Amino acid sequence: MKNLIFVITLVLISNAYAQNGLENTNVFLRVYDLEGKKISKGKVLSILDTSLQLVRNGQPMEIPVRSIGSVKTKHSGGNNVLIGAVVGAGTMAVVGVATADPDAWILAYNAGEGAAAGALLGGTFGAMVGGITILFKNTNSYEINGDTAKWKAFTEMMVNN
Repeated sequence: MKNLIFVITLVLISNAYAQNGLENTNVFLRVYDLEGKKISKGKVLSILDTSLQLVRNGQPMEIPVRSIGSVKTKHSGGNNVLIGAVVGAGTMAVVGVATADPDAWILAYNAGEGAAAGALLGGTFGAMVGGITILFKNTNSYEINGDTAKWKAFTEMMVNN
C-alpha cells in the first residue's frame, strides 16, 4: 500500500511541473507591435513559448511572439483619470441631490441643479486625484522585438513575480 501511494504521488508531482508557462493570472498587459502600435490588451490567459494568450471581454486572443514589439503591464494612466472622474462625479452628484433645498434662504437650488453642479465639481476633483495617482503607478515595460530569447526572459520574470 505504501508503494502505491508513493507511485501515485510521484505521478502527480511530475505532472504538476510539466506545465509550460504562466496560466490564469489576473495580470493586465498592453501589447504593442514592432512599430510601437498597440495591437491588443487584456488579462493574461497563458504565456506559451511561441505566443501570448490574452482574454478581453470574455474573448480569448492569441498573439505570436514574432509580432510582439513590447509589452507593458497595468492599465494606462488615462484609466486612473477616468475612474477618478467617474467616482468623483457620481459621489458628488448624490451629495448635490441630497443637499438640495429649493426653499433655502441663501443658497437655493433644486435636485437637478445640485446633481449637475456636484457631478461637474466632483468629476473635476476626481480626475485631478486620478492624475495624481499616476505618479505612484508601477508600470513596467518590456522590449521583446520578436526575439524568443527576450520573450523567454519576460516569461521567466512573469512566472517569478
